[in-house]
Amino acid sequence: MNLHHKRISAVVLSTAVLMLLCIAVLNAVCPLPKIYKDGPSTVVTSNDGRILRSFGNAKGVHRYQTAVSNVSPFYITALLDYEDRYFYYHPGINIFSLLRAGYQWAINGKIISGGSTITMQVARLIEPHPRTILGKLRQIWRAVQLEWYFSKNEILTMYLNLAPFGGNIEGVEAAARHLFSKPAKSLNKNEAALLVILPQKPSAYRPDRHPTLAKKMRNKVLRRLNARRILSTQETNLLTDEDIFLAQPSGKALAPLLSRLLKHQFPEHHVIQTTVDYDLQLRLANLLSRTAGKLPPKTSAAALVINNKQGNVLAYQGAIDFFDADRFGHVDMVRAIRSPGSTLKPFIYGLGFDQGVIHTESLLSDIPTAFGNYKPQNLNRRFIGAVSASTALKKSLNVPAIQVLNSITPEAFDTRLKEARIHLRHKKSNLSVGLGGTGTSLWELAKMYRSLAATGNVSDLHVIPSSTEQATRPLLSEQSSWMVFSILSSISAPDRIIPSTRRKIAWKTGTSYGYRDFWSIGVSPDYTVAVWVGRPDATPLIGFLGATLAAPIMFDIFDLLPRDTHNLRMPDGVEKTRICWPGGRAFSATAPSLCQTQKYAYTIRGITPPTLQSSGYFVTTDSLPDSLREWQRQQQIVTAHDNAPSKLAIIGIRTGQHYFQDQITSISLSTNQHSQPVKWYVNYAPIHNATFDINKYLGETAVTACIKDTCVTETVYIH
Repeated sequence: MNLHHKRISAVVLSTAVLMLLCIAVLNAVCPLPKIYKDGPSTVVTSNDGRILRSFGNAKGVHRYQTAVSNVSPFYITALLDYEDRYFYYHPGINIFSLLRAGYQWAINGKIISGGSTITMQVARLIEPHPRTILGKLRQIWRAVQLEWYFSKNEILTMYLNLAPFGGNIEGVEAAARHLFSKPAKSLNKNEAALLVILPQKPSAYRPDRHPTLAKKMRNKVLRRLNARRILSTQETNLLTDEDIFLAQPSGKALAPLLSRLLKHQFPEHHVIQTTVDYDLQLRLANLLSRTAGKLPPKTSAAALVINNKQGNVLAYQGAIDFFDADRFGHVDMVRAIRSPGSTLKPFIYGLGFDQGVIHTESLLSDIPTAFGNYKPQNLNRRFIGAVSASTALKKSLNVPAIQVLNSITPEAFDTRLKEARIHLRHKKSNLSVGLGGTGTSLWELAKMYRSLAATGNVSDLHVIPSSTEQATRPLLSEQSSWMVFSILSSISAPDRIIPSTRRKIAWKTGTSYGYRDFWSIGVSPDYTVAVWVGRPDATPLIGFLGATLAAPIMFDIFDLLPRDTHNLRMPDGVEKTRICWPGGRAFSATAPSLCQTQKYAYTIRGITPPTLQSSGYFVTTDSLPDSLREWQRQQQIVTAHDNAPSKLAIIGIRTGQHYFQDQITSISLSTNQHSQPVKWYVNYAPIHNATFDINKYLGETAVTACIKDTCVTETVYIH
């Protein structure tokens, strides 16, 4: 290399070093501002991408972080062609575009085009400036800095997230969600073209306010793409003929408490897609809103709807109204720990079936009983004596349930729940757990009841889509879960209008001690619906029951669901076995003289355990337990062959029930004494037929049946 060339190389190198030093000094003196200084916002969407709830960033702006790979490829193509065809080739500024813009300004006396590249637009978005020569120079410097520090795809990503789309909407993802209720990846060509032009004049081109102008500008983009041969003439003509179609917003946040929970759980996720069905969630919110007026003051409600097959949450309502402070709408009662009342009883019986302690028609003792220091009572303070396991479960009798729990032991019950990862809150295993002496949530109860339609297996519920197969844990055997489902699905629905879609529903209600929590959980082959009603501050609601407050809501929610597509079949191992009362063993194993009553019971592999004593031990002879026989002798009760006590009782209504005139108009009255003539009275005035006309009464109402000199009265409440 000669001396001349060496001098030229030295000058070039010195110039490059000087430029680098100048850039370094300028960077130190005037560093790039923070790209997303107010942080991103968060949106929670339904399973089809529609917005459930949107959270603004620190400035109240809705911007959902996205990447180039998560945006429609056509949008990217249209954007680069319309805004900056040489984006991947220039160093942040396009000198020819700037010269053209300067010339147009000089000739016309006003700005015709800004000459800005996408990089320069990002520079202006992160640091707004006046539209002056000095402002433009500062913008150029920021563009050079951006190109220095970031790759082209990173800069393009910044534009996708920062571009203004009107109001408090920034970024293509937020625009796509709010305008079209879809992710930016799913934009069609017309939607993409509109979002290309909208940032130029977000207010003037807003399609909801200026649809004609917005369509005109959209078509300008489409025709430019046609001129570049990105779109064919035929396709362009079809697209430009289309009007702009915007999504209709619901006008209110849906699943707001679930959205709040997910935002807290996933702080780094700015678009959180859920398993929630948007339309079902909206219908559920409207249903509870209508129900609010029928509930006592300060009363809230929560509901869950589960798809049994995947365990996906289809609807999640944590409070009756998120914005109702009087009803504590900010408290998520799906997750709140409350007393479950009687809702654990089906699983006590199910474990009893699995352990071979009882079958479905085992004779149990509903009599005053002390289990050590624990003396459970039925809700109505009455006892009916000898009762089958299935009847005791359907009637939700307390003493028989504790009799079974005492036999299988609270420790074994607790262990089984823990192994299935069902979380109860109590210090020590004890019998009171069976009647609600523990704490759990609507979420946990929904997991448990779903197992009745899932061969007795428990798995986690999902609010976020999951592609991995979930681990399952046995709670009950397939046989006992089917037997429990069979019993609970034979319970008549509460007095209400006829459901629009008939389906087989196994359901159970619960009322906590002190009338603080009211539950109803139902399972069909395809769906689980769980409902809680009460006051979040735990003040009591005297005179109500789970059957009167929560069950009607649960059945109304089932009416919102599609028809079930399959049935639960009786599994192998369940046998219908002829058994004898009072001994409880199979007919074939009982002497004819000791078989006072024959019944058919569902058993597991034909196992027919003998009758239980209240103490938990089996009766050693085919006879009534001593304590039950003595109590029935004192009460002068003789157990009839149909397992109904001969003491006069009204069938179908009981003290404490509530009826609503907009749900039911009349009730047919009957007693357990089918062969005897009955005289009927309402509020102690005779009625001339066995029909209770609901519309004629309000408030506390007494219904009385009399046979000869024996009468019985049930007191109900009409609204």
